Amino acid sequence: MPVYFIHVYQRGRLAKDKEGKQFDDLKAAEGEAIKAAREMAAQNVRAGKILDLSSRLEIVDGNGKLVSVVAVKDTIPIRDRP
Repeated sequence: MPVYFIHVYQRGRLAKDKEGKQFDDLKAAEGEAIKAAREMAAQNVRAGKILDLSSRLEIVDGNGKLVSVVAVKDTIPIRDRP
């Protein structure tokens, strides 16, 4: 199974995943990144903060190549009105 690293870019800072994790494929790594993005949003809400819409998760393969980007704003539908 390939190894992917999921780096977190938030508030102008990049926190690199130094360990990585094995996934069946890129789609599985993207699914994990989407879950992590939603958890980041939930943590902000629980802390009474507004979600930083510029946050993203960068998926890098075992060779160090950026292979996908998951924008936090794209993982949660945001509506002004019902």
